[in-house]
Amino acid sequence: MTPERMYELAAGLGAAKSRQNVAAALTYMHDEMELTSPAWGVVARGKEENATVLTQFFAHYPDYAVNFDGYVADRQHFVGWGTARMTMAAEASETKGMLPNGRCIELPVTIRMTFKDNLIATEHFMCDMAQIAAQSGISIDGMWNNLFGVSPQWAKVQDGDRYA
Repeated sequence: MTPERMYELAAGLGAAKSRQNVAAALTYMHDEMELTSPAWGVVARGKEENATVLTQFFAHYPDYAVNFDGYVADRQHFVGWGTARMTMAAEASETKGMLPNGRCIELPVTIRMTFKDNLIATEHFMCDMAQIAAQSGISIDGMWNNLFGVSPQWAKVQDGDRYA
């Protein structure tokens, strides 16, 4: 696959996600698509899990939009970087004791993809959860507890070991 085709697929997926259009986003994904987003603790496998994750994500960030500022690619891998903009909905955290400030978050993102059968096979979405919390006016400790059930100082590291 050419780097240009990879960019076309990545940009198409980004545009569909920026419209919060789950059905359109799925058309860019291979049936075995695997989405990994460590900041949110997400690994979604297959189109059904990806549809569920995206639907939940758009409920929490209803104005999500992403754009690419640049990319590098070879015939197997694509890495793009750009900016995500989104506003945390009150429903995303108020039920767990935090109320976001309603301001638009803007942060850099890096997205790594692989491809299969002319579709996106994997997406590894990297962003800074601490920036999302800070720009939303909520504590990172509270956000981590909501997502993972632990505070950052007790976060999991390699092979299930924990550090203090």
